[in-house]
Amino acid sequence: MNNELPILLRPANKDDIGFIFNSWLKSYKSSKFTEQIPNEIYYAEHHKIIENLLQQYNVIIAANQEDPNQLYGFICAGLTDGIFTLHYLYVKHTFRRMGIANSLLNAFEHNSDYAAIYTHKTRSATSLAEKYNFIYHPYVALNPDAYNKKDKKW
Repeated sequence: MNNELPILLRPANKDDIGFIFNSWLKSYKSSKFTEQIPNEIYYAEHHKIIENLLQQYNVIIAANQEDPNQLYGFICAGLTDGIFTLHYLYVKHTFRRMGIANSLLNAFEHNSDYAAIYTHKTRSATSLAEKYNFIYHPYVALNPDAYNKKDKKW
């Protein structure tokens, strides 16, 4: 856990949905990988991708332990055919470099001796990929049903 902030890690719930969609869509839109996509297309289509991922993978929220309504960030991850898969990791800018991202990743107990995959390429994800032995595989995000057979609902 982080020594600088009192962090509460908990499963996401329906009250967190707005925060998750808003932060994921806006932060990923600033990525060089989506800059050429018109806003009308990006927001409509990527919203569908996120919605599907949230139904099939685990989402953990990092919040202030003393004020659980103050959200620091989230992670959407889980197993794809037995391989750890990171779809998205977001920490609010104000709270970056305080160990929150590491706390969120460590919640999944991924052993970096084993390769894992990530589906959303960002500058932060690229640097995490080296540290945690991730391989970029965006197609899992586009069609997770082809890889996962479980039916997970909120």
